[in-house]
Amino acid sequence: MNPIGTPATHWPPTPPVPPVPPEPQPPRSPWLPEARPASPASASAAVVIGESDWLAQRLLDQRVVALSGELDDEAANRAIAQLGLLDASGDDPVDLRLSGVTADLGVALTLVDALDLMGAPVHATCLGTLTGPAVALLAVADRRAAGRHATLHLCEPRGPHGLPGRELETLAAEHGRQLRRLQERMAESCLRTADELAADMRAGKLLSTDEAREYGLVDRAEP
Repeated sequence: MNPIGTPATHWPPTPPVPPVPPEPQPPRSPWLPEARPASPASASAAVVIGESDWLAQRLLDQRVVALSGELDDEAANRAIAQLGLLDASGDDPVDLRLSGVTADLGVALTLVDALDLMGAPVHATCLGTLTGPAVALLAVADRRAAGRHATLHLCEPRGPHGLPGRELETLAAEHGRQLRRLQERMAESCLRTADELAADMRAGKLLSTDEAREYGLVDRAEP
């Protein structure tokens, strides 16, 4: 029994609150399909291209590595990781797309070494203008093609500057040795002498696609 003055119950009892009915959903249009669930990417691919870069993922799935613009150390390391991943995943050819690429001497030599170490064949295609050391990325590929309006610009990269005298002399000597190695590797690919290639780079020779094919830097022109 409840104490005096304390009501046992409320009367009349409070009715329960009815649930809020869900808002009506518009009929699904066949022209707006439901979003597909995200496909899980492998850990190695996520490290190489980043989880949010869906275009690079699609290219990587098709065994394509695309390079464009001025390549810095970060872009070179990314490309090397992509090439290594594709090389480890199969023996099918890797398609290297070069669009308006420029690179300094060190970056170009690093990428040339990566291409030389590939077990899978590399098929390179040039679009736009390849400049200076970046021409070597096309030259050393197993199969080399260029667009009809592509241009290959043979020119020497800029040497080191703005350093104290003795340090500048040391770096300039190393720059000369690296440039010679690049010229020898390119000359080997196009069946010319390193001295001839060095002279054309000093002169800043421009080559159309047909001229590049005659020079030995391109195998065929894309229609």
